[in-house]
Amino acid sequence: MEYLSFISLKAGGSVVLGLLGLYLVIKIWIKWQKMDIDIIKARVFLNRKFLIKNWQYTFLSGASLVTHQFLDLSILMNYLDNTLLIDKLSSFSDLMALGFLVLLAFEWYVMLLQKK
Repeated sequence: MEYLSFISLKAGGSVVLGLLGLYLVIKIWIKWQKMDIDIIKARVFLNRKFLIKNWQYTFLSGASLVTHQFLDLSILMNYLDNTLLIDKLSSFSDLMALGFLVLLAFEWYVMLLQKK
């Protein structure tokens, strides 16, 4: 029963994060269409803090996906036993990857909506 609860939590979390990410990406795309590309370039490349956060979220999302895929491949190749802990770790790293992408979209959303 506990495992089923974890699957429900992961699935629900993925749906919520996915919808939130979709909302942010649509808002960003709409805002992009109305902005001058030079203003976007200036805001991105002159803001060191934004660039660092952007890189960190991209890296962490990629690392989370690699962790998820590595665990799944290790199980498939019989290097690891498919235990509850390994399965939870794999699922959690998959959810983290989506979470980091949503945070990345949020940072872009905030940057584009600044009134400067």
